Amino acid sequence: MPIDLTNKKIIMIHGLASKPPRNQTHQLWRHTLIENIRVSHRRLARSLDANPEVFESAYWADVVPHHIPDDARYTKKLQLQVDKVIAERRKIKDKFHVGMGEKVSGFFKDRGIDLVKLLAGALTVKDNVMNNFLRETELYDTDQYIADQMRAPLENALRRAWDEGREPVIVAHSMGSFIGYDVLWRFSHRKTAGFKIYNKKRVKMFITMGSPLGDSAVRDLLFAKHHKSYSPRWFPNNIDFWHNYACLGDVVSHQRNFDTEFYEPMRKLKLFPKKPKFRTIDYVDLHNPFEVVTHSGNREREKRNPHKSYGYLAQPRLGSWIADYLMDRLR
Repeated sequence: MPIDLTNKKIIMIHGLASKPPRNQTHQLWRHTLIENIRVSHRRLARSLDANPEVFESAYWADVVPHHIPDDARYTKKLQLQVDKVIAERRKIKDKFHVGMGEKVSGFFKDRGIDLVKLLAGALTVKDNVMNNFLRETELYDTDQYIADQMRAPLENALRRAWDEGREPVIVAHSMGSFIGYDVLWRFSHRKTAGFKIYNKKRVKMFITMGSPLGDSAVRDLLFAKHHKSYSPRWFPNNIDFWHNYACLGDVVSHQRNFDTEFYEPMRKLKLFPKKPKFRTIDYVDLHNPFEVVTHSGNREREKRNPHKSYGYLAQPRLGSWIADYLMDRLR
């Protein structure tokens, strides 16, 4: 018997803007999430296969002036790398997850991964990742026309979900996480047309992956900066669960301060529902096995990119929390 998903909506928002075209990005994200869920919930995964409308992408890459979509050849190679991530997730199942009480060095050693090489390899992709990140965050900060266009796909997706009586979840990677945060803040506090009627609406889960929100320079770009620090207007007030995921070696999400900067003050302000527990979790030092697509400029480099979204989308805890949401186990 299929699972009823008629009131569910998973809205996915990507990070740095160099991406495959809209449809390919959507299919790769959707495929990775479903295969993650399939490891432990086969019947639920079959229901997701049969209900593609549960997933929606808030794709904003094409509003960036310098954006050139990845070509078909690159996208085909990317699919192979994504399949490798999924294969590892299937093979080692929940051992893919680095437990909170687990020694990180032991986890990677048991899997034949040289931790020093992994961290050094992360630095080889750092300049490219950070240059793209800085270029696009500067656009977000200085060009409000483009910033509005970056936010619009997620804003419109949320409006549609709420208007249809659906219970939305946001899955946000990298720069998409602070775009998502700003969007949720606007729906919480703005009284203008297009926002006021949604002030009391909520998202069931806000999932941030490889997020730079721990960085004070990024927080200075947000709408909340215009209000008193740690006051009720400093934060969104429409999130039921907020879980953050940070992989070891990810140069964008290197901070470990989500609890002090967000979770703890939001709990004190009673912005989260009281029950159940685990409304807020910061998963750190996670394993991201994604290997970059090889091209002429990177053949001699370490191939792992711990910031890549597909390694995040395969995280066991992320899959189990989304499964709980889809099966109405979150109350």
